[in-house]
Amino acid sequence: MENSKDKIRQVVEEYWRKEIPPSIERKIALKTESDHINDIIGPRRAGKTYLMFSTIRALLEEGLEKEATIYVNFENRKLLPLTLDYFNDLIELVHARRLLEKYETVYIFLDEVQRVRDWEKYVRSIYDEFKGHIKIFISGSTSRLTGSELSYLLTGRHLTTTVQPLSFGEFLLFKGFTLQSGYPVEEDIAVVKEYLREYIEFGGFPEAVLTGAGKEDLIQTLFTDIISRDIMPKAKRRGEVVEDMAYLLCSNSGRLASFSKLTRTLGSMGVKVSVPTFEKYFSTMEEAFLFFDLKVFSYKVRDQMQYPRKIYCIDTGFVNFAGFKFSEDRGRLMENLVAVELLRRASLKTTVELFYWKDQQHREVDFVVRDGITVRQLIQVTYTVNRMGIEKREVNALVKAGDELGCGDLLVITWEYEGEEVV
Repeated sequence: MENSKDKIRQVVEEYWRKEIPPSIERKIALKTESDHINDIIGPRRAGKTYLMFSTIRALLEEGLEKEATIYVNFENRKLLPLTLDYFNDLIELVHARRLLEKYETVYIFLDEVQRVRDWEKYVRSIYDEFKGHIKIFISGSTSRLTGSELSYLLTGRHLTTTVQPLSFGEFLLFKGFTLQSGYPVEEDIAVVKEYLREYIEFGGFPEAVLTGAGKEDLIQTLFTDIISRDIMPKAKRRGEVVEDMAYLLCSNSGRLASFSKLTRTLGSMGVKVSVPTFEKYFSTMEEAFLFFDLKVFSYKVRDQMQYPRKIYCIDTGFVNFAGFKFSEDRGRLMENLVAVELLRRASLKTTVELFYWKDQQHREVDFVVRDGITVRQLIQVTYTVNRMGIEKREVNALVKAGDELGCGDLLVITWEYEGEEVV
């Protein structure tokens, strides 16, 4: 029987011999110049592994020998059962191949590292011992990758990069479309709008974007893959409840909903679950990047906790094909799309927070963007092709919220209409 040293050596040797898989460049880059640990988080199959490969390819193009890079995927069947010994085995391999003598820096990429229990202790130890000589890159399909009980071990030692499904700009790159400089001509506008329709309907997971026929089946597979591999194992024997919850949440994307109301809805469908259990499973879904929620904007924490939340899914393809289709609602899909884009931008700046706004007269604004203590922008989303389609109540809500929150940047995102008004 192979021991852990033989297994890790075999996996690394195979990586050295094989070509780096091709990948399309995204508008994300890892910080290879830093000595800090680079942790990459995001939903399963959103492109974390390919970001690692893209980073390795860039290093090789700069003249680095492939032997100075090591890539290990802890979901590789050849490494099962997983053991902490693999980390020591990796360092032993580095010494045995005299890599630190051959190269100034060795780059180690550890994919889905959270699969190894207590991995933080060993990664921290390697970082402290070889800082500047071994650079470590880790990835995981959970926001708790560096949020576990052992996360304090990495405090001040890591930089986080979040990889989400493709932005629309990245979607166009994956489609091979580049908008020419200058004012867009009619043909360009028509092509971009058609791509936008596809993006809203099928979402931005790279595999779905690059697939021709069978997109719906692939999107369903991606959805169930996240549930079965990243959520159900933490739900113990309540897997069927988790699945029903996920479909219900997709159906309620962009709508105001309280956990008690959603729990009652599940009960009416014959699925019995308590509110605390619902909250617990929703938290697990958030950690797996399947859903996220926005609280009402208020300076009182009590209001934020008591008001209903607005729940969004990480991808409109999931909303479209996993949710219960009562009717096609392109405006709701657009709102979900904007929510994900705002989340993407907020992940790049830790001081930015997202909320929705509602007052006692039930006027509502879809998004409040706050940076620190300042409200920077208020946003409404509506599926309309002309000024007449923008309802007066939506503009009135923006103006009222703008007055109350001291914000003058008021934006209505429409499907096609563009204009500016002074109110």
